[in-house]
Amino acid sequence: MEDYGLNTEKELYERLKQSLSKYSKEGFSVKLHSLYMYEFKNRKNHNITIYKWNNPIAVIDVKRNYRIIPSIHNPFPVSFDNESLLSRYRVIYSDNNKFFLNDSYKRNADPIEVNYEELLDKIVNPEPVIFGNKERQKIKDIFLETQQEILNDNIELKKFITDKRFETNLKFREPFTCSFEDSKTGISEFENQFFISLLGKFEKSQICRYTTLNTIFSMLNYKSFRMSGLIGMNDKSEVNYVDTYLQGVEVPLIDEHHSRIMALNRRYITSCTTLDKKDDLTMWRLYADDSKGVCLTFDVNTNNTNDHVLIQEVRYADANGKHPELEYLRALQVRISNALGFTFQFRKLGIWKHFFKAFDYSIEKEVRLMVIDDGTIPKIKTDWVMTYTHSIINPIIDFQLNSNVFPIQLREIMLGSKCPEQETNKVQLVEMLRRKKNEIKDNNSDKTKEPINSDITKIKVELSKIKHYR
Repeated sequence: MEDYGLNTEKELYERLKQSLSKYSKEGFSVKLHSLYMYEFKNRKNHNITIYKWNNPIAVIDVKRNYRIIPSIHNPFPVSFDNESLLSRYRVIYSDNNKFFLNDSYKRNADPIEVNYEELLDKIVNPEPVIFGNKERQKIKDIFLETQQEILNDNIELKKFITDKRFETNLKFREPFTCSFEDSKTGISEFENQFFISLLGKFEKSQICRYTTLNTIFSMLNYKSFRMSGLIGMNDKSEVNYVDTYLQGVEVPLIDEHHSRIMALNRRYITSCTTLDKKDDLTMWRLYADDSKGVCLTFDVNTNNTNDHVLIQEVRYADANGKHPELEYLRALQVRISNALGFTFQFRKLGIWKHFFKAFDYSIEKEVRLMVIDDGTIPKIKTDWVMTYTHSIINPIIDFQLNSNVFPIQLREIMLGSKCPEQETNKVQLVEMLRRKKNEIKDNNSDKTKEPINSDITKIKVELSKIKHYR
């Protein structure tokens, strides 16, 4: 092999960049340190990623002083990041000018030593992947067998897998993944229905939210419902909680691509809880300003949910930190890869992953409303704030309170046992509601003004029945 002096990641990257520029119209590109540029537990992840149409097809580790030839007995170093899992080729380049290439599609085969030109040819002209009825049936079998092993009590998931439409909605996607894909859109899309089956369909008619007295004052005063950006939530680790769980590597926010940051900042969260937590002392203490705040009860209208407006009970890990649902997803990817060579990709996981949390938060019994701002629900405004808990600069979004297109409708305000001037504030809230109703009525009767879509006529005000906590 000709010696080009490729002793550093930068030199190899520059050469690949020049070579792949000839294939840019076919979607090929290359990035240096495309995911991680830091050390994690003394293991550095791959240095270079080659893409086809923004999908990873090859990852390259540059190993200095590498003298061991990879084989079944001396395998490639384990890497859990998403690009490595989705790539067809794993490559090691050592400073003795040797490339060792592993083709995931050729299962149980030793990596082969190739020169630079052979490496480039393998990546640009890969051997075609066979994907037909036999492969679809194998994937279905793996889904069902794994469900019976890990989630045997999830009857809805079993029904979903055994549905005759399952195989027809399996599609192979270039360059090297399989996924669910159908002609439907929105919440009816096949993969969305898979996650609903996995997590359980939300069917509760009412939920509660604990918050401060100032929050409910602002809600009524401006007839608005405010939601906070995901990044500023009280559990700072939850943005990448599922990625960390599945891949074994925590990805700091600072190392994310800016497009990923933009997407996260369009996701807004409101944390509620189940109705059985209404007027619960622990919840008052934790989430309502030590019982100085309020407990709000909402009616739920699931007809106003879609793939950008989701309401779902959060799934928590058990006391040992295990999530059966996430173990299921991880097992599927490993088993499909081992059986067929290519990876199964859950393309909607980036949305549904926000309904999983650590065991430490299980006392909340959280019901999470998530809105991905795409204009589905008309908004009053968006803005930025500094979060009180962690001083994080975070986006907020305001919707019309009790709009007929919003998924939850405020029905009751309960004042906590330590609420300042509890009885007086109850009287004043009732009067405030009366005046706000009249304001809306007068506004909507004026043909020159924009109608206010905010039905607050059914809101009641109550006092907590807890008397012993002062």
